[in-house]
Formats: sequence, C-alpha cells, structure tokens
Amino acid sequence: MHIPRSASLIILSLALLSLPTRAEWIEASGEATIINGNTAQAREEAINQAVSYATLSTGIQISSEQQTSNGNLTQNNFAINRNAQAISIQLVSERIQGNKIYVSLRLDLNDDPTQQCPNGQLKAAILIPQAQIKDRTQLRYGQLSGFEEVISEKLGSVIEDYSSTGFSHTHAKELLDIKQDLVDIRGYRLPSWLSEITDSQYILQPQIMDISMEPVQATFLGFWDEAPLRQFQFKLSLYHGISGEEVWSKSYSTSAPWEFEEQAIIAPNTDRFWRSSYGKNITKLMQQATHDLDSTLNCRPLLGQVVSRQADRIILNLGRKHGIRVGDKFQVVLQQNLPDRLNEMRAVATKSRATVKIEQVSEESSTAVLLDQNAAYNVQINDIALKIQATKS
Repeated sequence: MHIPRSASLIILSLALLSLPTRAEWIEASGEATIINGNTAQAREEAINQAVSYATLSTGIQISSEQQTSNGNLTQNNFAINRNAQAISIQLVSERIQGNKIYVSLRLDLNDDPTQQCPNGQLKAAILIPQAQIKDRTQLRYGQLSGFEEVISEKLGSVIEDYSSTGFSHTHAKELLDIKQDLVDIRGYRLPSWLSEITDSQYILQPQIMDISMEPVQATFLGFWDEAPLRQFQFKLSLYHGISGEEVWSKSYSTSAPWEFEEQAIIAPNTDRFWRSSYGKNITKLMQQATHDLDSTLNCRPLLGQVVSRQADRIILNLGRKHGIRVGDKFQVVLQQNLPDRLNEMRAVATKSRATVKIEQVSEESSTAVLLDQNAAYNVQINDIALKIQATKS
C-alpha cells in the first residue's frame, strides 16, 4: 500500500482493515531530517512521529515516554492499548534519500475484550447547546414552553450522573445558528470557536425529531377515553472540538401514555412532567445514550489545548474535573491550520520535543512547566497537549 508523504510536514497516513479473525492493522509512516549525519537520531524522530500521529488519529494510548533506543525500534519498549486491544509494532521499511529518512511501521491490533483502558482515563468536557426541534407545531400539545432548553439541561444532568468518560458544559439557552441541511452534508465540520470559547473537547448536538401524539377517540364530552401515546424521538450528534468532525451520531425513540389532561398546560421543567411515564421514558433514553456515548469515547485520547503561555509556563484547558493531577506529564503537539481544496482551514498536528509537567490544578484548567526550554520555543496558543501514560512498575 502506498503511503503518501509531504515534503514540508510529516503526515501520517493510516489504513485500517477489518480482518475475519477480528484483527486489524495500521500502517503509519514518518519522516525526519538527518542533522550532522546523525541517522540514529533522525530514525528515532521519524518513528516517534509516526506513533504520535497514530495516537492522535486512532486512540492508541502510549504508556512509555521512550519508545526507541539509539534510533532502533524495540518492541519491548512499547506498551500500547487501543480500544481494549493489544498491539505489537514492526518496522516495515526504512529509506534514506538525501538528508531525509523515511520509515513505515505496521501496528497489529488483536481484539481482546478482557483488556481495559489504562487506569486514570481522563474525562472530556462536552458542550451541549440548546436542542433543535424539527416541528415546533408539535409543542402545542401540552404547550411545552421551553421544551428544547429543558431537554438539553436534562441531557447534561444525565451525563453528569452516569457518564464515565465525560462531563457536561450545558448551554441550554444558546442555539447554534447552523442550518440542519449543512450539518447533514457528509464531511461537514463545526467551527472550532465553539469549543474554544467554552473550553470543551466535544460538542453534543441534540435534535428533537418527533414528539407527536397518536390519534385518539374523544368521548362525547370532549375528554380522552384513555391516555393517548406520545412519541419521543431525538438524534444526538457528537463533534470533535478541535477538528469539528462528526465522530458519532445515533437516533433514539420511545413512546409513552400522555397522562395529562387534554387541555392542560405542562411545564417540562417540573417534577410532575419527569415523574410521568413520558418523562421517565425520556430519561431512560438519555441514560442509554450516555452509555453509547461512553462506548464511543472509551479509550479515545483526550486532547487538551494550550490557552496561555508565559516564559516556561503554560496553561492547559484541562483540570481536576478532567482527571488531571499534579505531576502528570503531557506531550505538546504543534498545531498548524492548512487550507484544503475548498479553502477551508484544517488542523494538522506536528510533533515537538516539548514535554510539560503539571504544577497546579484548578477545576477546569492547569498550569504546567516546560521541562526542556530549548525544545519549547515553537509552543503557541491552541497547540495540542496529550497526556503521557505513566509506565507501569
């Protein structure tokens, strides 16, 4: 398989194949410049570059700070997990051309459901804006004023109570002014400023698709003979905060008796609503959605960002709520925005030698010190920070 390379950036091309044995493999390529004839050092940089991009792109977790020895790839130096899968790494090819060295790696993944993610997995901040509704006329049954806000608030509350991979940044009064027909286009990306202004790693957009009532026969006095069924169908779409790409989407539906009087005005933010059969079924759907969300985010690397820098200290938008502790170490990955064929900017990561160590932690941010000042001159605002997994003793 041909792996494309760029002359200016070391870009990883990944190919995932699902094999009948439930195994899969990834090919990763990297390149580096040979400086002062030091081929071993350049080889090490190229290998680390490839593994670094595999980390960002596929959710592989690296549990070692040093993956090579004198530029030689040593499998025993790797301890990697991806989505509960064991992994082995092989150096497939190496080519030197001019002052450049090119390497190709093969990463073999074998399903192992008994494996778990590394201990201390971080939690992501998930931005939840106001739910969109497809047909507002359906709100007239019960005159459900503010229903879209309440759905977002309830979803955020359920995620807070049940999620093991994230916590909510609920902005229920903020409606994303994005046309749904644009969102439905394959490959559509949300703008990155949405996550930047809220320091969120993901955006979860709820959309209410159907809350219609099923037709019922009324009695001669105009009352319902029995409680009619009311539908509830909603769709959740999860977007990555940095790239804006959709990473998960799923629809959920249920129905339950509408147990209120025919002409009653129901406030959806009351216990009366959420204690009803209809409200309870919505809660169950949200709990199921939270479980599915955890399955999606489980073992994915959490990408923080540099939000401030002064001298040898930086501030990350990750804190205590994310699971950050004093003493944690992060690899800084430089971010560049390149225009694509439609002149839209796309984020491209470039590994640096900069490593930082957490010194202070607040609820949703942390202060870190650069361990190698000489390797940190290029660190800028919005660069990516990836936690380095501690080596097991």
